[in-house]
Amino acid sequence: MKFPLFTLLLFSFFGYAQYSTNAIVLDSSDNAPLEFVGIYNSKDHTMTNADGRFQFSSSLDSVTIYRPGYETIKASFSNLKDTILLEKSVLELDEVVVTNQKSILQEVYESLNKNYSAEPYKEKFMLRAINKYNGEMHRIEDITGKLSIKNMFTDDTIKESKKDFIVELTNMRKLGLKNDAKDIYLIFPSLKSIYNSLTDIKITESKYDISENEFNNGENIKVEFSKLSDSTEITGYYILETNNLAISEFKCEILNKLGLFNTNKSALYRTNYTKQHVFFKKDRNKNLYHVNSGSIEFNVIITDKEKSYQANHSLNLVLMTSDNFGDFEVTKNTSATKDLFKLDYPYNPSYWNEQNQLLLTDEMTAFIEKVQDPQNDFKISSNLKNK
Repeated sequence: MKFPLFTLLLFSFFGYAQYSTNAIVLDSSDNAPLEFVGIYNSKDHTMTNADGRFQFSSSLDSVTIYRPGYETIKASFSNLKDTILLEKSVLELDEVVVTNQKSILQEVYESLNKNYSAEPYKEKFMLRAINKYNGEMHRIEDITGKLSIKNMFTDDTIKESKKDFIVELTNMRKLGLKNDAKDIYLIFPSLKSIYNSLTDIKITESKYDISENEFNNGENIKVEFSKLSDSTEITGYYILETNNLAISEFKCEILNKLGLFNTNKSALYRTNYTKQHVFFKKDRNKNLYHVNSGSIEFNVIITDKEKSYQANHSLNLVLMTSDNFGDFEVTKNTSATKDLFKLDYPYNPSYWNEQNQLLLTDEMTAFIEKVQDPQNDFKISSNLKNK
């Protein structure tokens, strides 16, 4: 059957029609930018950056805006404003009293293999790493790739091999100063250690003060925990799905109060703050939860043996995943246990100019322009080509 030319053109137009929006998401209570807000529909997805900004394009005229702990927004592209305000879910004030013999977290841990994959699976990822030195940008890196994972949760009882966590890099851009002003190189964690840290979500209850509150009309439970001592201050919480006790969100902050340093060659260092924040999401087809997005933050104090100076290094890692439990090949082309900033992969400008998974922040853009200025004599490590 032959179709008139205008019919083919019309079909082509509708087949490739694109809706697009560029906006910022704020907390409605204080107008603070919200990071880790998922922007998606059944075909496409993205996430807000540290500025709360996102760009989203799709051939479907539907958008879901979701972050655990906030009210979900579902709209068409035409109904979205440049500034989107999310309202927090209201916590019920009545404390939940656990009357059964097992505590709620014991039940949660025993349900991990039921709610999360106990079998090998694959997914795609985007990872952002930002290192700051004394509050200023020092190194940035964005990586996309594919993962083949044998175990989501690992511990000392599981002996892992190199085949249990396979990484295939697909895109990379990195730019940064090789060393700081004191010629110190801050080691980046590896892809494997980042994933292990995000999925390390168990605490020993006997050592913590724990409280529980229901919210979202009883569909969720927030379990808060804390442990205060002379040496450390640990605080955090779980967000649980009430019907199956699956963890949808986990956050843990650790403040090291002691000023004791470790020794590394000529330098002294101590980690005085860490934060782990991870969001899990349920896959509709597999009926299992997986890591959807998360972040890890470190703050490290560095000095010399004479303690003649004190430098502050901070590291912020952001991970987002997609195509979870996917059916695709993962061909190893890098080490999963190597320093993230030591990994090498060619820069593809066309990909990074078009991608909208995680926008550059204003601060990152300014840093790239500063470091790539030919009048500067920074000693840099990069796979980006100067314009």
